[in-house]
Order: sequence, then structure tokens, then C-alpha cells
Amino acid sequence: MEKFKEYLRCARAHSYPAAIAPVLVGATYSLFYIEKFDFFKFFIFLIACLLIQTSTNYFNEYYDFKLGLDKVDSQGISGSIVHGRLKPQEVFKAAVILYIVALILGLYLASLTSYYILPVGLMCMLVGYLYTGGKSPIAYGPYGEVAAGFFMGTIIIALSFYVQTGFVNLSVILLSIPLFLMIGNILLANSIRDAKNDEESGRRTLAIVVGKKRSVEILTISFLLVYLSSVALIFINNGTIFYLLVLVSIPLAIKVIKGLAVNKTKETMAPFMVLTAKMTIIIGFTMALANILNYYI
Repeated sequence: MEKFKEYLRCARAHSYPAAIAPVLVGATYSLFYIEKFDFFKFFIFLIACLLIQTSTNYFNEYYDFKLGLDKVDSQGISGSIVHGRLKPQEVFKAAVILYIVALILGLYLASLTSYYILPVGLMCMLVGYLYTGGKSPIAYGPYGEVAAGFFMGTIIIALSFYVQTGFVNLSVILLSIPLFLMIGNILLANSIRDAKNDEESGRRTLAIVVGKKRSVEILTISFLLVYLSSVALIFINNGTIFYLLVLVSIPLAIKVIKGLAVNKTKETMAPFMVLTAKMTIIIGFTMALANILNYYI
């Protein structure tokens, strides 16, 4: 039982809402294009996404430990491996098993919809592994924010929409922009917090390449684009003024920017990285709510 609890801790379940939000955004936007919402396909896709998210977290835990990045005092990790509560091989095997289950669900979902989703799903799984695995991990370079935002934001929203409708249009791609940016912001805030430790471990993240001041400036611009794009989404097909509800999170964005700019240690910057993740969840769920309100009102 204790080991099972450790696997749950290592899965970083607190990250699940950020994975659920894109699925909800794509699914709720599909309401305008279908006669009847298929809850069964929705839940199959959601479970597959959560399994991939969990596997990715396991791979991250495994490879960050193997490459010497995770230490006893590291922020944002479960500590399952570094504290000896789980063996590295146990975490790696768990990741592989969950990937296999996700693949089986993907095959089943493809049989219900279209086999076109398989190569896209497999690409998402590959990127999840290569984020910290392989010879040149994505997370160890300056493009992790873009990769995470594109695959966890744009691709997942488009797939969730496709599962219900059988097609993808420009409007749903545009709809993904705020979450594309916010998921990238989570990674950037994380990189700003961990810059010193990452540089000592050989990483060349965006925060290291451009420095802290420029990183905070990029984060600020990204937040601004989140809000500008949310306003612009009113004018897409089946857009709604309810997207303006996203603007209620502006005070939180200001708090994150100021907090990361002023604080200098990973311990004092950690709360603002967590707040960025919470903002992503708030914005994602707000957009999904806006779609539902637009559909029923």
C-alpha cells in the first residue's frame, strides 16, 4: 500500500487539471458542430491523455534522476527516487506500462473514430518520452516551452475536437492559442526558478540562454498575448463574449511577473511557478465554461 501511495506521489497528480483543461476546451467547442455529444469517446480520450501525462511525469522523474538533475533539495519533484522510496527501474517500468495501456485505448478510440488520430497520438507519446529522455532531451534545451505548449495545448485541443466531430478547422486551432501560451508559461516559470541548478547540471533552457531578466520579459509578453488572443477569440466562428472571463486572472499574472522578477532563490520563486500552473487551469476551465454558456444561452 505504501508503494502504491509512492507511485501516486510520483505521478504528480496536481498536474492533471492542466492536462484535463485542453481536453475540455476542445470537447466543449465541438458542441457547435455535432448533433449529439459522445461522452464515451470523451472519457476514453481523457483517460488516455491522463495516462500519457502520468507516464511523462514518470519518465521525467526517472531521467532527471539518472542525469543528476534531481537532488534531495530539488523543487517540484516527488522525491520518490532521490529519497529511495522507489527504485529508478520501478518508475521507468511503470511509465512504459502506462504508455502501453494508453496505446491500447488509442487503438480502440481510433476504431471508433478514425485511424488518422494514431500517428498524432504516437507523436505526442514520443514527445512525452523525449522531453527528458533520449540523447538530446527537449527539456534540456531552449525549446521546451514551445514543444509542451504545442503538443499539450494545440494538439490535445484539436484531437479532443476531432474525436467528436471527425474534422479539425482553423477556429479550433486559434482557440488553442491561450492554452498553448499558458502551458509554455508553466515551463518558463519553472525554468526561471530552476535556472541555477539546471545550469550546473548542463541544461541550456530558455531561462539560461537569455537570462532571468529577459525570461521575465518574455513571460510578460506571453501573458499579454494570452489576454489579447482571448479577446480576439470572440470573433472566431462560434466565438463568445464569455471568453472575456479569462481576463479575471490578470491580477494573478501581475503577481507572477512581480514575484519572479523580485525573488532570487528557488524556494521564494517556487510559489509563483505553482501560481502559473493554477492560472493555466483557471484559464482552461474558464474557456470551457465559456463554450458551454455560449452553447446553452
